[in-house]
Amino acid sequence: MNLSIYERRRLTVLAVVSTIIVLLVVTLGGNSSSQDTASPSSIAATTTSTPLENSDAVGPLAEDASKPVNLDGPLSLQPNGQSRIAYPGPGEMKRINAKASYRTFPSYNSTICYSAAAPLGAELTVINLNNGKSVKCDNVFAILLPAGVDIVLHSPLFLRIANLVDAPLPVTVSW
Repeated sequence: MNLSIYERRRLTVLAVVSTIIVLLVVTLGGNSSSQDTASPSSIAATTTSTPLENSDAVGPLAEDASKPVNLDGPLSLQPNGQSRIAYPGPGEMKRINAKASYRTFPSYNSTICYSAAAPLGAELTVINLNNGKSVKCDNVFAILLPAGVDIVLHSPLFLRIANLVDAPLPVTVSW
């Protein structure tokens, strides 16, 4: 049975509308029986409670019953709005988040890559953010980067951290 696109759309809309109507009838119809409608009953719950007084406290902390108790460790300090900020030292590595792709560089060493963000000749560490695998490569000069890509790895290097079909790949580049 070959139906045109319009007939298939009509059948789809009819199926969706009828499903919605059936679901509304089932949910709004409820599950009431004749016993429920004949004599509605109400259940009321009552509870009583007595608050503890400080005079009821016993033990070594009876005089400090209103203070919070830390079971182990030092007492917590009140926040004063100050905190330590870590600044990278002069020898710290530079790091960027980037998109990586691959290219086969002809007759070159297999440990080369190119990134315009890193200095030429630097040894780069590229970490795949999807699986945590990493490779090291030497940043060499290349003229063009593909659109949307920040670093190009030599194909054998790219295969160490991901499959070729995964390109462009989210990575962290550090040097």
